[in-house]
Amino acid sequence: MKMEMEQQKVVIKGDVVLKGTLTLPKTDEGLLPAVMLLPGSGNIDRNGNAVKGKFKFNIYRELAEYITTLGFATLRYDKRGVGESEGDSLRAGLWDAVSDAEAAVEWLASHPQVDPDRILVMGHSEGCIVGTALNERRPVNGLILLSGGGGGLRENLDFQRSQLYQDMRQAKGMKGFIYKSLKAPEKNEKQAKKMFNKMTSTNKDVIKVVGFVKLPAKYFREHFAYDIVGGLKKITCPVLAINGLKDFQAGPDFLKRIPEHSQGVSTCVLVENMDHGLKEQLNPISALNFKKEYLASISKPIHPELIRHLSSWLNEWKENKIKVS
Repeated sequence: MKMEMEQQKVVIKGDVVLKGTLTLPKTDEGLLPAVMLLPGSGNIDRNGNAVKGKFKFNIYRELAEYITTLGFATLRYDKRGVGESEGDSLRAGLWDAVSDAEAAVEWLASHPQVDPDRILVMGHSEGCIVGTALNERRPVNGLILLSGGGGGLRENLDFQRSQLYQDMRQAKGMKGFIYKSLKAPEKNEKQAKKMFNKMTSTNKDVIKVVGFVKLPAKYFREHFAYDIVGGLKKITCPVLAINGLKDFQAGPDFLKRIPEHSQGVSTCVLVENMDHGLKEQLNPISALNFKKEYLASISKPIHPELIRHLSSWLNEWKENKIKVS
């Protein structure tokens, strides 16, 4: 029998005012365990949708509502400067995101229906980094890292470019000819390094390139300076980390760092045919065709293997069967 639930719009007051959604199961269990969701990079709202464009996946809403059926309260919110939340997204850095997450988890811990000693943080993509950094400031009772655990932003961007260059060099036909004749990989890499150097050598929040294109220098500067391995070493809570083997945006080998460095009990899983957006991908997917394949997968549910592992781990955690090492 499906558990009934209630959705509440909430206001979180921290450095800026954030708007979000609290989903509560209708149960007489007493104080509830809770999961707070941290979104990926870009102007992503509480449901996991890009504010502009066609990418309307609703994966955070789907995750939140599924987790609520397992007896958890869930909180998700619009990022700073996105959706109904206040602030300037272009000027927000890593530590702004961490401060917002800290305000949100404290709000959740103070809720009269939530058990403050049973709060999990779930990050997706960049949210894995924010969740790891958050745990350094405000230790939580468990971390769930989806499509990005163990890796920092700089090295994941390096991984993405390496995938792109490999696809360019292997391209056939006219595209392949153009990439090779124009030396596209080499030129792209030179341009990327120049841009990164410009953003990390300034103290401005935002810089302009090509005269008018605005780039979030503070965001990149703070991310590039963050020691992700140092953050992993401060984890003492249980960790579940899941990546897809068709994810060209987050390096799967970074997951190995979690059991190597964290002090908590960790479970790391690689899911066949799962992409960065947690959907099943049966077609080949690459840096050159991902938009087409992502759009084709919008109506698909979250990968069933991810749901299976998530459900099993959450139920074990809830029943206190995962012991801190």
